[in-house]
Amino acid sequence: MMELSPEDNLRLNVLLAQRLQAVRIDESSMTLYGLAEAGEAKVKLNPNCRDELYVRRVRELLSGQVLGSPEGYPVFLRRWTRMGQISGVRLEDMLKLGEPEAVVAVACSPNLSDELARRVWWAQPDAEVARRMLASPAVAAGSMGPELAGYLVEFLPFEEDPALVMESVRLVLQPGIINAAQVELLWSRGKRKNAYLVGFLATTPDNLPEEAPPRDPGGEAAALESLAAAGNPYAAALQRVFSGPGQTFLDTAETVIRKPPNQEVVLGLNRTRCGYHHS
Repeated sequence: MMELSPEDNLRLNVLLAQRLQAVRIDESSMTLYGLAEAGEAKVKLNPNCRDELYVRRVRELLSGQVLGSPEGYPVFLRRWTRMGQISGVRLEDMLKLGEPEAVVAVACSPNLSDELARRVWWAQPDAEVARRMLASPAVAAGSMGPELAGYLVEFLPFEEDPALVMESVRLVLQPGIINAAQVELLWSRGKRKNAYLVGFLATTPDNLPEEAPPRDPGGEAAALESLAAAGNPYAAALQRVFSGPGQTFLDTAETVIRKPPNQEVVLGLNRTRCGYHHS
């Protein structure tokens, strides 16, 4: 089998001798980037065959050096999933293979740390990866949380799938990740694209940006108060619905249900309503 060009073979081996944290390959410019403690390194590749085949050989070299088996790359690739089920390989090593699917697999891992999230984001900064990492409590609460959320807030106007809009808004509204101005921006976008509102209803049902006036339960107020104090969950739920936040929730849900863009938004709204009812 034809080998890599001599200059690439030398430079890649020198690069791999460093304490690498992650590798990414820009196939459009045929450039390999390495992230190390000292900073970022770059290797301009010099193909001696078709670019696609050459990149595969580069990844085989990376796999041989990192995983210890030149033939291991295809085997490990088949075992990578997006369900966070990675076995037999250290997460740190997965990021050194220059393989996008491996990066996504690390982003999905339940063992993802804030530091690993930083390396993943360097290797593949896109909306899918940001969403998957923000689903990790350790990442959402860490230093990467605001950066990932900020990216999604800026990217959301370009997101066409309502399901992904709902999921992105739900994730960035986790406590302490975005600031008040960003929350207001998302809420204002929801006036034009109601999939945003479903994200609010899912994450902050009792703390929506706008609050409607409470509804007077009339002569039943005392009875509700007594039953709720005695631990009756239905009375407590009714009190919650009659409150200002409860009325805001209902008004917002009505806004969504009047003109849902597709069935997924209706299903997403139904899940938030169930959660509101049973909480």
